Amino acid sequence: MLSSTPAVAEVYKCADAQGKVSYSGTPCAAGSVRQQAVNASPAAAGIGGVSSDASTTPRANSVPASAPAPEKFCPSERDISNIENRATSITLDDKARAFIRDEVRRARACSREDTRYTREDWARVERGIDAQNRTLERDREEGRAAAIDTHSVSASAQERERIENEKNREALREAERQREAAIQDAAWRPVARCDNSACWDKGGNRYGKAPNGNYLSPGGQACTLSSGRLHCQ
Repeated sequence: MLSSTPAVAEVYKCADAQGKVSYSGTPCAAGSVRQQAVNASPAAAGIGGVSSDASTTPRANSVPASAPAPEKFCPSERDISNIENRATSITLDDKARAFIRDEVRRARACSREDTRYTREDWARVERGIDAQNRTLERDREEGRAAAIDTHSVSASAQERERIENEKNREALREAERQREAAIQDAAWRPVARCDNSACWDKGGNRYGKAPNGNYLSPGGQACTLSSGRLHCQ
């Protein structure tokens, strides 16, 4: 007579010495290194007769769920107060003090503006603030630059625009400083030799000695002699 309970077939999962897995309705061959009896009922078997326990193993071409975006982080009131106190240190130079005051403003704007700071961002800013107590100007400048780079990515749109404008102004100021330095360098002419009547620069130009002890350039400029160089105006 037929039973109302569905029959459950015994299937053997076999693995050879190379690790190749196969399934059989009969016990594994003598050369197999591993044998396991599995339930082959329809509820337990997957497509192709593979046990459903394989469904718990990620497929090679499966795409993991994307990680959630980092949560926005802003300094607390206590953090901001600490930054404010550091801005009053008498050991800071003018650039360092102005930078830290800007950091106070950015920290206060973090929560009320559309920013995307993370905890790691503010850790980088904190390192930049710490660097303002370094002895070398190069170290202080590198700390400020690293913090500004962080704000250039994570600050609000209006703050990023302000930073970009300040960078452009600083570039113009630096170009002006270099221009003035070039003018000053051009005003000083290294002296090759002098006698009682004149001096000659390394280009062979003669600077005649004036009655007041100064010198006159070939173009008529008044020049003073200092530390082996003639300064002409």
